Amino acid sequence: MRHPLTWFIILLFWVIGGALIAKTFCCGIGAAATSGLLIKDGATTVAATNAGNLLFGINGAAPIIESTNVKTEFNDLATYLKENPTKSVTLNGHYMASEENNTSFDNLGLARGDAMKGYLIGLGVPAAQLLTGSMVKENLEMNDERIVGGMSYVFGTVAGGRNLNIQDAAAFGTTADGNLIFPMSSYEYIDPVAAEVTASFQKTADYLKANPKRSIKITGLYTDQETNSSVLPSLGMARANKIKGMLTAMGVPSNQIDIDARMENTLAFVNEETIGGATYAFFDGAESGDKLAEVEKRLRAKPIVLYFKTNSETLTLSPEQRNQFADLIYYLDNKEGGRLNAVGHTDDRGAEKINRRLSRKRAEFVRDYISKNGGINQNLVSATGQGPDQPIADNGTEGGRAKNRRVEITIK
Repeated sequence: MRHPLTWFIILLFWVIGGALIAKTFCCGIGAAATSGLLIKDGATTVAATNAGNLLFGINGAAPIIESTNVKTEFNDLATYLKENPTKSVTLNGHYMASEENNTSFDNLGLARGDAMKGYLIGLGVPAAQLLTGSMVKENLEMNDERIVGGMSYVFGTVAGGRNLNIQDAAAFGTTADGNLIFPMSSYEYIDPVAAEVTASFQKTADYLKANPKRSIKITGLYTDQETNSSVLPSLGMARANKIKGMLTAMGVPSNQIDIDARMENTLAFVNEETIGGATYAFFDGAESGDKLAEVEKRLRAKPIVLYFKTNSETLTLSPEQRNQFADLIYYLDNKEGGRLNAVGHTDDRGAEKINRRLSRKRAEFVRDYISKNGGINQNLVSATGQGPDQPIADNGTEGGRAKNRRVEITIK
C-alpha cells in the first residue's frame, strides 16, 4: 500500500500538470498570441516589447496604451527622437476599408497617425520630427474587438539638414554630400543639381521601379514668410511636386509618389536660399482607390473656371482653385488614360475672328501655365477656343461679360 505522502505528491503533480496543459491549449492553441510592439530605425531597435502593443477601437482614432511596458517603449521612442534631432518618423495609421471614418481627416488611418503624433508631442517630441500617413490593410490583427498595432513607423530625416539622406529602413538607403537648393519663395530648385545629388535621386528612382509595391511620400517644407506663386495650395506642396517631377522623369510611375507639405519656420536661409526643403518617407503600396473616386467626383461636379480681364492673359488664383489644381494633379497621376480639356471663351465685344483666336490663346496660355507651375504634362491637355459662342452670362452687362471671359478646365 502506498504511503499517504506518496499519494499527495502524485496529486500535486497531477494538478500542476493539468494546469500547464490547460494553459497551453487555452493560450497557445485556442487563442492567438498578441503581437508585440517593435519599432526599428534600420538595424537599430528603438523600442520593442512582447508584453502588449498599441491598440485602437474599431472605427476609433484615439490610441489605447494600456500596458506599462508599451508606455515605456513609446517613452524610449520619444527619447530616441529627442536625442537625434535630425531624425523624423512617419506614423502610418492602418485602417480597414470596412471601418467608418467619423473624423475630419480624409481617412481613418490619417486620423490615427495624427492622434499618435499628438501623444508623442505630449512626451516632448518636436512636431517637426513627426509626419503622418495612412495605409489600408485588411485582416488587421484583432484582440477583444480591438485592433492590435494599427501603426507602422518609418524613419527619415528632418528637412534643413545640409546633406541628402533618403532611407527605406534597412531595405534601401542613399546619401549625398549636398542637397537640393531652393531660393526663398520659389518651388524651382537651382540647376544644375550636383552630380552626387542627382545620382542619389537616380538610385531612389531605380529602387522604386524595382519595388512597385513601395511608394515614397515627399513632404515639401516652407515658411510663413514666403509667397506662393504656384498653382498648388502651398509652396511646400509645389516644392514636393517639383521633386516628384524629377523622379517621374527618371521613370518612376507617378502613382508611386505621394506629395504633401508642412510649414516649417525653422528652415534656415542663407543668401535667401535654403538647402533641402523636403523630407522623404516610404510606405507600403499606393493609396486606396477611394481617394481617386472622390477626386474624380469633385472635378466632374465642378470644373475649374479661370477668369481673364479684357485683353489680358494673366491669372489670379483663389485658394479653392489651388486646391482644385491639386486634385487635377492627383487625378492625372492615378487615373489611367486621364486627360484634361482647356476651353477658352470670350465676351461678344470685338470682331468674332479676333475673339476666336483670343479664346484659343487663353486656353493655350492656361495649358502652358499649369504645365510650368504645376508640373502637368502639356501632352495631357487639349487647348481649344470657342470665342463668344457659349456665354454663361448676359453680355449686355459688364459683370456678365467678365464671367464670359473665361477658360474652363474639365477632365476627360
